[in-house]
Amino acid sequence: MSDYPSSEQLLDLFNWASPAMLVTDADGLVVLANKAAVELLADRASSGTKLADALGIDGYTALLAAGEPVENLNATFVNPDFASGYANVGFGEVEGSTYGFWALRPVTTHPTPSSQTGEGDSTAQAWINQVDRSNAAYTPVGEDAVKFIQAYYDNCPVAIHLIEEDGTVAHANWKDIAIVGASEQPDSYVGHHIRHIYADQEVVEDFLGRWGEDAPIIDFRADFLNKGERVPVVIFSTAKVEDNKLKNTRCFVFPDSHPDRKRDKVKALDLNF
Repeated sequence: MSDYPSSEQLLDLFNWASPAMLVTDADGLVVLANKAAVELLADRASSGTKLADALGIDGYTALLAAGEPVENLNATFVNPDFASGYANVGFGEVEGSTYGFWALRPVTTHPTPSSQTGEGDSTAQAWINQVDRSNAAYTPVGEDAVKFIQAYYDNCPVAIHLIEEDGTVAHANWKDIAIVGASEQPDSYVGHHIRHIYADQEVVEDFLGRWGEDAPIIDFRADFLNKGERVPVVIFSTAKVEDNKLKNTRCFVFPDSHPDRKRDKVKALDLNF
C-alpha cells in the first residue's frame, strides 16, 4: 500500500470529483480548479482570481497566518441553482511555497439517494448532472498537477477515501483516518471493508450497490463510527467505472455543518417509494 493513490487515480479524483477542489497560492489566488469548481464559480475559478473574495469569505489573511485547517465556512457561489454552501480550507507547502487547499460543497434541496427525491434545478441529482456535463471552459489537469493534488490530499480538511470493487478501503487521507478514529492505527481501517465505519449498515449496503452501478451519492447525511460514537457527516461520492466494472470510488466526507439534522434515508429504506 503506497502513501498516495496512483497518479492516474489522483488525476481522476481531482478532475471529476463531485465537490469543488481548488488550490490557491499564498496570496489566495487560484492556481488549480477542478470541473466542479468551474460549475460553481464560472470564471471566478480561473487562475489568478482571489478565491476568498469570490466566495464572500472575510479574513483570509488571518486564516493564512493561523495556518490551521478550517471547516464549514459559509460560502457563496455564482451558480444560480447552487448559490450557497460551505468551504473547507487547509494550508501546506509544495516545493517550499505555501498554498491553500479548498473543498467546496453546494447545498442542495434534496440529497441523493434520498427517499425524498424532489424535482427542480437545485437537487443533488441536478448538481451531479452539471458536474458530469460537457463544458468547454474546463480542461482536465495533467501530470504537472499531481504534486499539488498530493499536497491537497495531505492538507485539505475533507475526508477522502477510494474504495475498491469488493468494498475495501484502498486509500484514505489523514482526515478520513481521523474521522473514524484510526489515526493511531491507520491499518485498522485502510485495507478493510468500508461497512465497519458506518453506523447504519442498511445505508452502506445500499451504497455498495450504487457504487457498482456508477450511481452518485450527493449531499447525503449519514453517521460514521469513531470508537463506537456516531459522527454526523455529509457524503459526496461518485464512482469510476470502466467496462461495467467499478475501478474505485471517489468519496469525499465532510463533518456535518448541521449535526443535529435528521439523517437521510436511502430509497431502499422508504417503504412508500
